[in-house]
Amino acid sequence: MLTVCQMDVANALVLSRNTVTTRTRKLEFTHAAQGARRYRLADVLPTIKDRERDKVSALFDLAEDDGEELFVGDNAVPRARRLEGWLRGEQRERLFGAQVTFTGALAGSVQSSVLFEHHEALRLKLALTDPVMRWTVLGDDSALPRFEHWAVPFAITNARYEDLHEKEAA
Repeated sequence: MLTVCQMDVANALVLSRNTVTTRTRKLEFTHAAQGARRYRLADVLPTIKDRERDKVSALFDLAEDDGEELFVGDNAVPRARRLEGWLRGEQRERLFGAQVTFTGALAGSVQSSVLFEHHEALRLKLALTDPVMRWTVLGDDSALPRFEHWAVPFAITNARYEDLHEKEAA
């Protein structure tokens, strides 16, 4: 999973530390060295304003990869919906294409009948994975996994019952 600290966000987007602190206040974080807070990049992206979008690639460059490519974490459905809501034009099209390819790969697997009951949630969560997020946001097609080998492990790792229609608190 790609993570960033507040200083990464401030440096990449040329923002004050106070602005970044305000934007990340309600995001989940883990503690890193010297008490720095590390945030999932997928959670930080929806806090970026339209006028800052041209600096997003710098944020990807500063992000640290913890090596976890499959598991997207807890509360993934509302987080994925926030990320999807932030995407624009071509980004939405790229995500849709990745979702279609994922669905096809999952349907072609012998385990698909068990996993398809979680399909809608898995399709949403797909946006939170590093390779799909990199493709969706930056257009980096070299980041995409070979879905025919990747879809089932991703689905097994992230399949769980979740309320897909739960409204977020204001």
